[in-house]
Amino acid sequence: MCCVRVYLYVLRYNIVKRLGSGGFGAVYGVIGEDNNKYALKELENFNSINKDRFEREIRILSQLDHPNIVKITQWNVGGDPPNFTPYYVMEYLSGGSLREHMYEKFSRGELFEPRWTINKIILPICNALAQAHSEKIYHRDLKPDNIMYTTPNRYEIKVTDWGLGKDVKRESIALTAALGELGGTPIYCAPEQWFGRDTVDGRADIFSIGVIFYEMLTSKKPITYEDNNNTLEKMVVQPPSTYRSNITSRLDQSIKKMMEIKPENRHNSIWDLIAEIETLPENYS
Repeated sequence: MCCVRVYLYVLRYNIVKRLGSGGFGAVYGVIGEDNNKYALKELENFNSINKDRFEREIRILSQLDHPNIVKITQWNVGGDPPNFTPYYVMEYLSGGSLREHMYEKFSRGELFEPRWTINKIILPICNALAQAHSEKIYHRDLKPDNIMYTTPNRYEIKVTDWGLGKDVKRESIALTAALGELGGTPIYCAPEQWFGRDTVDGRADIFSIGVIFYEMLTSKKPITYEDNNNTLEKMVVQPPSTYRSNITSRLDQSIKKMMEIKPENRHNSIWDLIAEIETLPENYS
């Protein structure tokens, strides 16, 4: 069994339970020899591409150090199963995901307040991405499932799941070509990434943040992709104020700009986005 295999390889940790899985890794809640809780992610669905992506995720997370990015404490890329399974250990985030929080509120007919959303979710994500982008690292899979609360009081978030991340500085051209630009999650994934139309850079992450922002304020999905990407330019995103009257025109414009189909029409950088969001008025009621 998978849990037994993990336990054999990581003798310093006792497996408590399986927390979930996604992409190519399974995550377990574990107790360390210091009696603290951690999360352990183990590579599943082993093949050469998934192994390379898992190793890339470890490399990215080992470089980043930000209060809103999940921190890893131990890792080993290992060899090939059955001799060894690559894994890493990270801090345990007990507050659940933003996705779970959204389900709770939307099921009660509630929406997130704009100012709370900006201060507690959007700006922390942007600040985390600013550090990553300064290192030419792009997440490329931002979505509510990958935004986790550190504690049940939902006071602080961490950006997780960097398995589709791209490390421009340290990645060889061959590895980039092998792992590809495609992937991500429909709706949240930028069009240039999903359809492979343009080079993917930090503006793809800005698109994803815009979709998260839009959905939190309205409970609506702003855009869907069709198989024929020639229809993209014809798609119209309704402004958030269509579904919620207390959203100002400036906030409408900012969110719509984040989700422009063409990356050149979005904010030029994550720092430009932060500067704009920080100047939005306080009076949302």
